[in-house]
Amino acid sequence: MFKSSIADNILAEHLINNGAVSFLTKRPMRLKSGLITPIYVDNRVLTACPEAWRDILETMASKVVELSLQFDIVAGVEGAGVSHAAALAFRLNRPSIFVRQSAKTYGNKSRVEGCSVKGKRILLIEDHISTGLSLLSAVEALKAEGAEVTDCLAITSFGIDETRKLFEKENVRCHEMIDFRKVLEKAVEIGKLSGDEKDILNDWLANPWTWAARHALTPSDNEN
Repeated sequence: MFKSSIADNILAEHLINNGAVSFLTKRPMRLKSGLITPIYVDNRVLTACPEAWRDILETMASKVVELSLQFDIVAGVEGAGVSHAAALAFRLNRPSIFVRQSAKTYGNKSRVEGCSVKGKRILLIEDHISTGLSLLSAVEALKAEGAEVTDCLAITSFGIDETRKLFEKENVRCHEMIDFRKVLEKAVEIGKLSGDEKDILNDWLANPWTWAARHALTPSDNEN
């Protein structure tokens, strides 16, 4: 428990101080999924921060051991998940592949790049889970090629109930490295958020799909 608390503190500080997490309580944005959010997460920036990324990868490797995850291949979802998956696979001395967002229009027209996954157990890595739709699409693509996918590991997740239920239907367990509420607690502790702002963001985490309507807010920007 003590080690976990230390790891959570370090991870939360890296996410906040390196700009991976932005708080938009007054100017929420609309994600590609349509969800309006006062929190934006971009864990792609972490690969440009070697010290932070090293800590995150070591914590991710420890999480794999802690959860006793069993797998043959590490897979990343095209986009931000690929670099984290490749680095983790290198750290664990396991094969690394990635799953395209859509099939190639040439060659074998596969969505899975790297090696055959037929009969293989896949650990799917994502940088962040919001609605989880792109991750679920990757699960579908891997299963279509004969892979077994039972676990996904993300650096962060909003922990949306609807998202969890979608993964439960696919018999896939999603694990995040840190509870997002702990990120908010750390942001208050280091002066990046006020207590009132934290309450607003916790309200969003509890009921994200109705949050904007309940507060009569409209998005000021859209996710690229």
